[in-house]
Amino acid sequence: MTPVRLIAVDVDGTLIEHDGTLPPARRDAVRAVTAAGVPLVMATGKLWSSIRGLWELLDLPGPHVTCNGGAVVASDGTFHHLEPLDEVVAEEVVEVLRARDVPHAIYLADGRLVTDRVRPEHDVLEVLGEPMPTTADRDGRAVIKVLSIVEAAEEGDLRTLAADRARVQRTGHRFLEWNAPAADKAAGLRHVVAALGLSLSEVVAVGDAENDVPMLRAAGTGVAVTGASDAAVAAADLHLATDLAGFLHEVAAAAA
Repeated sequence: MTPVRLIAVDVDGTLIEHDGTLPPARRDAVRAVTAAGVPLVMATGKLWSSIRGLWELLDLPGPHVTCNGGAVVASDGTFHHLEPLDEVVAEEVVEVLRARDVPHAIYLADGRLVTDRVRPEHDVLEVLGEPMPTTADRDGRAVIKVLSIVEAAEEGDLRTLAADRARVQRTGHRFLEWNAPAADKAAGLRHVVAALGLSLSEVVAVGDAENDVPMLRAAGTGVAVTGASDAAVAAADLHLATDLAGFLHEVAAAAA
């Protein structure tokens, strides 16, 4: 690898476990790599409001790529870039998901997740969601993405819904999502490196899912973690055989 000057890490399934826990070994590895002078930023499909506690715990100033590149935001809440999904497209997608009784939510530019389809088994929406407003009730709050909870094997023709006017992608086997056409993690990462005065060749990007593929390809070095999807492994330069913590410690040692 060329000298690493920035690490961009996916959150769910990469930095944290799918149950939301941060293994102590990864926490310590993140602190080691940043102490060695290599900044680490998050590149996630999540809202910035839902990862704020994590970046504060790890003392990561950002800017961070959130909502699959739909919003690039610093830890103080400053937006570096916002790429909203067209309101008409968002309403069309939501209408279809409602008609098919597919659990779904919209992510708004004020950091809130709203939903009108909550089921007990989808506690993430039950905890974070609030009733989904109509377009007129949003007070100008732009939609950043629409999320649906549907298994890959059951998505059917949803994958093609508004695909000519949105970027449709999976963020894991349970989630199918719609972003603006120009919003992906690679585009978000370009805004990060510009803000930090770096180049993509100096970046290591780490991920595990389909939505990580653009940044794995764009970064100087793309790394797929253990258990990554076939798409992420195919896009990466490295496929880890052991936990991410060990790789981060290697980067820290090389930078020291």
